[in-house]
Amino acid sequence: MTDDGPSASPPDGLRHDALLYADDRDYLDAIRAFAAEGRAAGEPVLVAVPTHRLASVRAALTGLDGIEFADLAVLGRNPAAIIPGTLHRFPGRRTRIIGEWLWPDRRPAAFRHCVGHEAALDLVFAGQQLATRCLFDRTRLPADALADIRRTHRWLVAGGVARLSPDHLSPHDVLTRLAAPLPAPPPYAVTRPVESADLGALRAAVAAVATAAGLTGERLDDLRIAVTELASNALTHAAPPAVVRCWVAAGELLCEVTSRGELRDPLAGRVPPPADSVRGRGLLLVQQLCDLVDIRAADGTTTVRLHLELPPAAPASAPGAAQGGCALAL
Repeated sequence: MTDDGPSASPPDGLRHDALLYADDRDYLDAIRAFAAEGRAAGEPVLVAVPTHRLASVRAALTGLDGIEFADLAVLGRNPAAIIPGTLHRFPGRRTRIIGEWLWPDRRPAAFRHCVGHEAALDLVFAGQQLATRCLFDRTRLPADALADIRRTHRWLVAGGVARLSPDHLSPHDVLTRLAAPLPAPPPYAVTRPVESADLGALRAAVAAVATAAGLTGERLDDLRIAVTELASNALTHAAPPAVVRCWVAAGELLCEVTSRGELRDPLAGRVPPPADSVRGRGLLLVQQLCDLVDIRAADGTTTVRLHLELPPAAPASAPGAAQGGCALAL
């Protein structure tokens, strides 16, 4: 698409645009105007922002009823959990959502996952009655993140005018580019086969690595549940061998399950299955429990890699094994 002239965004169906704000006043004005327009049209409005924004946003919307709020620092710490957690709240009604999925202080490892969320949103809600405006700090986000924003939003809003982005890519192209091979696990990773009679021992081995790294309480339970879900799925649906690897790097506990077969659905784990479905909830649960989840399929195998952020007092990461990075340049 090359037309970057002014245009009205579509009145019906999916409207997914980006507004690049300059400062706090610009930010609050954008939210207030978008929410007021929605309420005037009788549309329910969801405002999804990180914790540090909630108080000022609530104050800015004083006097407007019919507004729901979501804390994205909690609900959206894993960007893949945003769609099931926020975008299915108003079934059967045209809905208006304004959110800041990617903010400057978000940890860099999550940036490319936010890009995947934007592309997935276009696929999940294609043709549906949804207006969603995504807010981005144009003065503090890095240049590669701003480039990704232009690629994942057909419409860019400035001065109350929506313009077609000349850099927009199809969501399938974006997700394909995001599916680059994962870095190989380090030599020191704890490695165990997935065996039906030994899931307890597998959980214990993974928990030992996590506990030594400083993971405790509910987060340790989350890891146990997620690893059990993936291992059980490998036993049920994949031919042997299946392998679990677990290690610590760059302030994270990483754990992956590799099994036979290729999972090619780019929306796997991002969309709740139908209410009467008996399958499809396992990976959704894993996405909700973990901070980030990478899924890669190639050469007849699928690898699901889990990331759980470690508390600040955790032991230093092994040298040369960093998993971070900033936004992926598509």
